[in-house]
Amino acid sequence: MQNNVTLLNLESLINYLYPESKHFFLQIFDSIDSTNSFLINLLKNKQISDNTDLIYVVAAELQTKGRGRNGRVWCSGFGESLTFSLSWSFKEYSVSQLSSLSLVIGVAIIRVLKYFSIEGVSLKWPNDVLVNNLKIAGVLIELRSGIKKSCQTVIGIGINFNLSKDTRSCIDCGVTDLFEITGKLLDRNLILSSLLLEIKKTISNFEMFGFSYFKEEWICYHAYEGKRVFLKIPNDQIVYGIVDGVNDNGSICLLTNSGRKMFAVGEISLRDIN
Repeated sequence: MQNNVTLLNLESLINYLYPESKHFFLQIFDSIDSTNSFLINLLKNKQISDNTDLIYVVAAELQTKGRGRNGRVWCSGFGESLTFSLSWSFKEYSVSQLSSLSLVIGVAIIRVLKYFSIEGVSLKWPNDVLVNNLKIAGVLIELRSGIKKSCQTVIGIGINFNLSKDTRSCIDCGVTDLFEITGKLLDRNLILSSLLLEIKKTISNFEMFGFSYFKEEWICYHAYEGKRVFLKIPNDQIVYGIVDGVNDNGSICLLTNSGRKMFAVGEISLRDIN
C-alpha cells in the first residue's frame, strides 16, 4: 500500500468541471457515515427540492457505515477509494420507470475507465463493475417518489483506488483497484470530475431516450453475456440458464430449460459446469 494520498479538493474539482461546475453543488467530508444516507436525509428534510436542476454531490475520504446493495457493507480505509453520491431529480419518471438506472450508471463508469486506458473492464448485472473479472466498483441507487410524476434519486458509487491488505481481508469477493492495474496513483479529483460530467450526460440521454438507447452497449460490456450462470432470487430459489441479454427495463434474460425468462432482481454467478 502506498502512503501517498492525494486528497479530494473542492478547488481542483471545480476547475476540472468548468464550465459545467455551475450545475453541481459539491461537498467533501474527511469522514461521514454514508454519502448516500447524507443525501437521503437532505431529501427527507426537503433540503433538496423536487424541482431543482442542481446536482448535489457528496464525497468522502472515509465512510464509517458505507453501504452496498442488499444491505452489504462497503469496506474501504481513508483515501483508499473514491466514494461519492449524487442526487438527480427526474421530472417525468416514476420509481417504477427507473429499474434500469443502475445499468445506465454502469455504462457511464465503464466509459470513463476506458477513457483513462483501463483495459479489461466489464459489467456484472445489475450494478458491479469488473476489471479482469475482479470487482473494482459498485453502484447503489436509492429512490424517493416526488410530487406528481417525479422521482428523486440518490446514486452512490464506490471505486477502489488503492486498497490496503486489511481492507481486502474484509471483502468477501475478489477485488482489484486502480493502483494494482496501472501501477500509478491516479488523481481522484480528475476521475471524480470526469465521472460527474459523464453521468450528467448519460442520465440526460436516459431521460430523453430510455434504457433502450444504452441496451446494446450494456450487453457488449456484460462479463456474463452468453455464459452459463445461476441466479439466486429473493425467495432463495436458484434459477439456472444462459444469459441472453437484458430487456428494456433492465431485467436480465436467461435461457432456461423451461424457456426464456426475465428477472428484475437477484444475484448472478457463473455456473460451475464441471
